[in-house]
Amino acid sequence: MAFLCVLSFLTYYDRNCITQVQGAIQADLRLSDSQLSWVFWAFWFTYALFEIPGGWLCDRFGPRVTLVRIVLAWSLFTALTGFATGFLSLIAFRLLFGMGEAGAYPSMARVQSSWLSAFSRARAGGLLWLTARWGAAFAPVIMGWIIAVFDAASTRWLLSVVGLGEVSSWRFGFFVSGLFGLVWVVFFWRFFRDDPATDVRVNAAELAVIRSGGATASGAKAHTDHSLRAIGQVFTSRSLWAIALLYLCGSFGWSFFVSWLPRYMNDVHHVPFKQSGWSAAMPLLFAGVACLVGGLLSDGLVKWTGRRRLGRAILPMFGYLTAAAAMIGVTVTKTPEQATVLLCVAAFTYDLGQGANWASIVDIGGKFAGIAAGFINMVGNMSNAFQPPLGRWIFAEYGWPTLFGVYAAAFCGAALMWLFIDPTKRFYTDEPEVRGFEVGPAKA
Repeated sequence: MAFLCVLSFLTYYDRNCITQVQGAIQADLRLSDSQLSWVFWAFWFTYALFEIPGGWLCDRFGPRVTLVRIVLAWSLFTALTGFATGFLSLIAFRLLFGMGEAGAYPSMARVQSSWLSAFSRARAGGLLWLTARWGAAFAPVIMGWIIAVFDAASTRWLLSVVGLGEVSSWRFGFFVSGLFGLVWVVFFWRFFRDDPATDVRVNAAELAVIRSGGATASGAKAHTDHSLRAIGQVFTSRSLWAIALLYLCGSFGWSFFVSWLPRYMNDVHHVPFKQSGWSAAMPLLFAGVACLVGGLLSDGLVKWTGRRRLGRAILPMFGYLTAAAAMIGVTVTKTPEQATVLLCVAAFTYDLGQGANWASIVDIGGKFAGIAAGFINMVGNMSNAFQPPLGRWIFAEYGWPTLFGVYAAAFCGAALMWLFIDPTKRFYTDEPEVRGFEVGPAKA
């Protein structure tokens, strides 16, 4: 979990640090608002498109090899973003960045399926998403610090000595950000093993606890024919389709926090981009806390009620409906402080259900959790891809209140999807069927 949490932080940091320097990039590369919206689109589009292949590769070859490949690829393309010379090169690097990072969360789901019992998956998922949200929250702050260092007079003098004095600071921000993943890879490759049974630090008693809680019997790589069959079965699972549509609706509203929030604060409440770092970070900081709190509460509800389906559904449904109400409330705020408070409420309540959602993906996915999570991320992240250009069109043509109304409707749609999700059943059919709503391991 330590490795996964650091990785989760880095995924959201690297994909969102661009929001802090969007003004500088627009000025240097002469990008229009429309072109910038397609730059945001580029990452999410290829990220979504390659999620199922990324999940399949993890289930086929194991998460250790797959995650190293993923982190090396996205670190490279993060650094290369600093070499962009115009709209086409920038969008090309963002497309490659999305392709490289695809499969990260499916691989994390596969790790959790092998290493964690069913009774700890929601709080583990909550911790995972806490670090993800905080990665997004601190991305503009950390990127701002990096930019400040390279804007300092002493740094500029040193750069001028080697002939780089005229290079924009945002470019160095991407160069430095690309190095973070390399450090993670060194330690992960050295210490992580796919299967707890092959890790010399795991004794027999610990392994028994892991297995008794419903963890996948083996962390070994899946046979090609079985994993390919599982890809076909994904598309026939009502529960996986419902979770995928839940993320499709929810992500449309959530992606506002990592795309147009600084622009909204600038246009409506007259907060300059350079001063919007903390107003953009606060909702995501609260969202991270909600992920952990919601995960703990969800595991507690499952144990208390003895019914996994009920225990997993309560928090997401309550959270999405409350987030929808908060987004409507944003439209009548008069000050940036009022808007920030309501955005924090929306982000917090939306993410109360993240631990439950993630645990359900791992439960339903079982030994093919990578493929299941890949399918859900593919569908869900299409909203992250198309929200920036669609959102820009809505607020440009109809105003910000209309856009927040659309976000609220999307959150309501996400809440309804939990009527069709059953985390007590695996999505594949090569195991016997489970009866009732028992808390034990999910089966086909």
